[in-house]
Amino acid sequence: MPYRPYWVRFKKWSSKFDADTIRSRITQVQSLANDLAQEQFANLVAIEEQVKPTLHDLGVPSIQVPFYLNVAREIYSAMTRHTGKTLEIEVKAIKAKWLTRGLDPSIVDEVIKIVVGYAPAY
Repeated sequence: MPYRPYWVRFKKWSSKFDADTIRSRITQVQSLANDLAQEQFANLVAIEEQVKPTLHDLGVPSIQVPFYLNVAREIYSAMTRHTGKTLEIEVKAIKAKWLTRGLDPSIVDEVIKIVVGYAPAY
């Protein structure tokens, strides 16, 4: 079966797009979305509050702390979408990305241990 051309996809999308319908749907779930966002922000802050003192204990220069916190944030984000082996693969990819950017592998492993609870075998 051939792929649909762009104009067919656009017409289908534009026929579904109705601002009033979308506004109504968002309004219906706004309270739930706010509650879920508040919970996720609280979890993220708790992780950051665990990681930051560890980084200072390990002697990470202040200018590098945000990079390691970004590692923790990315891993937390992956944890909200994946579990098990898939999560381990995602964590490995995140680690590889940040090691390529020059972060210390042993410190990244410590961040992973804090966020995930263990460092996946590599």
